[in-house]
This record gives sequence, C-alpha cells and structure tokens, in this order.
Amino acid sequence: MKTIFFITVVAAMLITVISCKSKAQKDAEDYKNKIEKTVKENSPANTDDKQKLKTESANIPNDMKNILGEWSLVRILRDDNGNHKIDEDEEKTAIANTGYMKLNANGTCKFQTVMDGTYEIVTEEDGRKNLAIQDLAGTKYPMRLYVVSVTENELVLNTVAGGSGFEIYKRP
Repeated sequence: MKTIFFITVVAAMLITVISCKSKAQKDAEDYKNKIEKTVKENSPANTDDKQKLKTESANIPNDMKNILGEWSLVRILRDDNGNHKIDEDEEKTAIANTGYMKLNANGTCKFQTVMDGTYEIVTEEDGRKNLAIQDLAGTKYPMRLYVVSVTENELVLNTVAGGSGFEIYKRP
C-alpha cells in the first residue's frame, strides 16, 4: 500500500514538473508569435515607401558603433522579476529562437526580415539606450528595445512591452 502511494506521489510530481516547463515554453512561443504579428501588422503595405529612406548618417553614440551590421536572434528569455537584468535563474529558462536584424550606418534597418524601416539610438533620462525602430511609414515599433550590452559578436536587448524580457543576438 505504501509503495503504491509513493509511486502515485512521484508520478504526480513528475507530471507537475513537466507541465510547468511546457507552460514556460508555451508562454515564450506566445510571446514570440505576438512580436511577429505586431511586426507584420506594422509593416508598410508596399515597397514604394522605400523612397523615404534616410540618406544621412545615423546619430550613433561612440560606445555603440559596433551595433552596426547584421544580427541573428539566437534565444529569448523572460525577465521574471522585472529588474531588467539577466539573472542566473532566468538564463536557465532561455529558449532557442530565430530572427534577424540589420542596422545600417545611415539609420535604415531591416527588422525580422519583414519590416524595412529606420532606427535611432536614444539615451533615456535613466541612462539606458533605447533602440527606437519605426517602419517606413513612420509607425513606431510598439516594443521598447533597450541595449543591455553590445560587443563585436553579441547584442543583448531588454524588451519591454507590458512585461520585460531579453533577446540575445549573435553575428551570423
């Protein structure tokens, strides 16, 4: 009798652990799908808007020059405690992901391969650097993207839209 009870308890614990992990993965996929939907909805209807591209140089802070070029999204994770920093526990929940971003020196960009637009790096009052992206029609990307760090080979963005999360990009 004790053996059956023990096996039942262990089985219940395993099911609970598995469903918690599945929920976290589902939440991350829902988050990713919401971002892709928003990007598609805010993309220009036709490519004639490309004539509006900036030709002058973007105002990029000296300490951010290595942000230029192509980036491939490799993983995303949630900021569960909302402190806008990647904590060890949050890093363990990172989920592999794909995406693309290209930032050009003239202020133009390609975001998630579906949106051509422009960007600007804006220093907020609290000192954080906001990567402000908009499509060619001038519609701002609804998510706030703060540059946590940028090196020659890695770009980490703190994404804020209702909740907080992170996107980690690498050079292709």
